[in-house]
Amino acid sequence: MSAATPEFSGLKGRFFAWFLTSPLRRVLEWRMGKPDQRILELLALRGDELVLDAGCGSGFHTLLVAERLTTGRVTAVDVSTEMLARLRTLAAKRGLAQRVSVALGDNLALDLPDATFDRSVSVAVWHHLSDPQRACAELARTLKPGGHAVVVDLAIAPSEKAVRGLEGHDRAFGPAEMRQVMERAALVDVTVETIGRWVVGVGHKAAAD
Repeated sequence: MSAATPEFSGLKGRFFAWFLTSPLRRVLEWRMGKPDQRILELLALRGDELVLDAGCGSGFHTLLVAERLTTGRVTAVDVSTEMLARLRTLAAKRGLAQRVSVALGDNLALDLPDATFDRSVSVAVWHHLSDPQRACAELARTLKPGGHAVVVDLAIAPSEKAVRGLEGHDRAFGPAEMRQVMERAALVDVTVETIGRWVVGVGHKAAAD
């Protein structure tokens, strides 16, 4: 999400911070498709990577990644202080605090150095943003050469929003649009697939010569 429009703050932020790591999330996931195992497969973690979770929310995917790291670390960035507070609590409860760094930040202008991460993941974030292209460029900028990004977002056509009960969401992505955004950010070997009502894109940063 963009820091200019902190959508999940206050009471709404506290509710969704709970909801996104609750059993009810599993119900929603069952209805819309379950991409989580595929996300982990596409990240192809050895355990020593530096991973960015951009728009981490309350850390559902942050924690999935952290559980699979040994010497690596995941940096979780979100605009919502409520979400990040929930993530800190969950990471401590699960004994993962040493593998998780939490930072308040804007997906459209990440306060992170260039070429820092081996992997990046961003799940169900871009449809909230005013400029997904800029968010993708930030993912590409912060990846190390040879690293790759996994992006997951709604694959529901805008005309279907009312039918699917998603009127409140700003946009949804088709496979062609996901590919276009990633390729315009200079990511290479882009592949796109759909899982249930989600579109999943993977793009690589070209290795240094």
